[in-house]
Amino acid sequence: MSVKLAPPLPLIFLLMIPDVFSAGWGVSYSHSHICALKNSSVIMSCTYTYANGHQINKVFWTKGPFIHGKEPPDLSEDPEYSQRLQYLGDKQQNCTIRLNHVTQKDEHEYCFRFITNVTKERWLGKPGVTLTITDLQVESPERVTEGGNVTLTCNSSCTLTDRATFIWYRNLQPLTERRDRNNELLLQSVRREDAGRYSCALHGHTYISPAVHLNVTYAPKSVSVSISPSGEIVEGDSVTLICSSDSNPPAEISWFKGETFVGSGRIYSISKISSDHSGEYKCKSRNKHGQKYSDAVTLNVMYPPRNVSVFINGSGEIEEGDSVTLICSSDSNPPALNFSWFKEDESSAVGSGQSFSALQSGRFYCEAHNQHGSQRSDAVTANVHGRTFLYAVGGVTGGLGGLIFIFIIVLLLRKKHRPDDITQKQDDLYANASAHDGPRSEFDPQDQNDALYSLITLSNFSGNQTVGKTSDSEDTEEIQYVTILHHRNKGTNHPEDDENHYDNIGKYQPHAARRSTDQMVEDQSVIYSTVK
Repeated sequence: MSVKLAPPLPLIFLLMIPDVFSAGWGVSYSHSHICALKNSSVIMSCTYTYANGHQINKVFWTKGPFIHGKEPPDLSEDPEYSQRLQYLGDKQQNCTIRLNHVTQKDEHEYCFRFITNVTKERWLGKPGVTLTITDLQVESPERVTEGGNVTLTCNSSCTLTDRATFIWYRNLQPLTERRDRNNELLLQSVRREDAGRYSCALHGHTYISPAVHLNVTYAPKSVSVSISPSGEIVEGDSVTLICSSDSNPPAEISWFKGETFVGSGRIYSISKISSDHSGEYKCKSRNKHGQKYSDAVTLNVMYPPRNVSVFINGSGEIEEGDSVTLICSSDSNPPALNFSWFKEDESSAVGSGQSFSALQSGRFYCEAHNQHGSQRSDAVTANVHGRTFLYAVGGVTGGLGGLIFIFIIVLLLRKKHRPDDITQKQDDLYANASAHDGPRSEFDPQDQNDALYSLITLSNFSGNQTVGKTSDSEDTEEIQYVTILHHRNKGTNHPEDDENHYDNIGKYQPHAARRSTDQMVEDQSVIYSTVK
């Protein structure tokens, strides 16, 4: 702030105004009009003369209004003046007085009167001195915007008679030690610190003018957020956020969580706070001169574990002797650091830590703890199987897989190499298989029940085949089923019948190029022969 003093007030000189003189009688005043500051002391200077040969018996000051024919009062005898009026003159020529602590009540016309030793030889110095009392008033604009200029003026209702030196105060503190006759104060590039109550005074006087408030308006500054109560916030508490802002005029306050508007007003309260209220909060202060955001503050709401669950690392089914890992997870603030593991239907803990290795089958659950509470999870099942059972299951599964694979290969090979006369070969599957113990009628059904197995002959005629067809080895591979009949004559009793279950099994393999169709060659691939 810079202070510029205005040009001094023009000096006003008051000449001695003589009273009406008559034959050497009269009173002369230094000032016919005096403008004095309230609560100051006023000196009224004067001189008087009278005729030679007279002596002064009494001198005094009086005030109007004056009534003709009535003796004016002596102010020294007036209680309102007796303690404040001091006669500084004498009984010869000087009639000066001092009046202390003047107020608006003292605004009158004051005159000097003297009385001589000669009857009716007295004098009243009229017109006298007119006293006007004034105070000081600071003239200032109601408000000024920060950065602008403003002029303050110290005014009085009349022109002060005495030489005046003005002093300026802000909030009762002097603004500068410099004293001058400047009654104006110029503030340039006003700052918000220039706002305050301004008053003025005259040097040498105790009176100070009434203060005038200078209002400096500016955009919001120093915006901040405080949290009450301070310290740790636990779920369920009540929390108050307070936005502080330095601005003029007062700013409107808006609240944001992140970038989302959540409320307005200087105070933002949250009752029964939950973890959903956690996050960063800031306030915006705005008035007609501008706006500003506070720095963000973080609400970190503490709460006990919840949503506690168990995760099985794997299928949950393990071999005997191995272990399955169970992992406990929870949602809490601060994060749960203590975990206890329990097996269902058992009261004591079976393990601790966030993970647990189960060595046996059962249902397990965990319990998570922090300083604000605890919670248990639902139970999960871990299965442990023996190795023998697993090996058996593995063997059966592998065997079935192998058989299926072989079967598929055979089918593929058969489809690839099957001859064109497959229909003929299917007719030769059952041929010439019979057993005879003697002559028998074909209409003997009772004897057929006693048939066992004997003399199995397999025939595969290729008389109608063309040379160059597939080999006989391929023909024999087509045989799948043979029908075996055994006829026994009950009329003849052969002890060896009971023993002949299998006999004389032969296999005919005709070959167009190398063998006769009537020749039967014994095949080394015969499975059973002459079994008793």
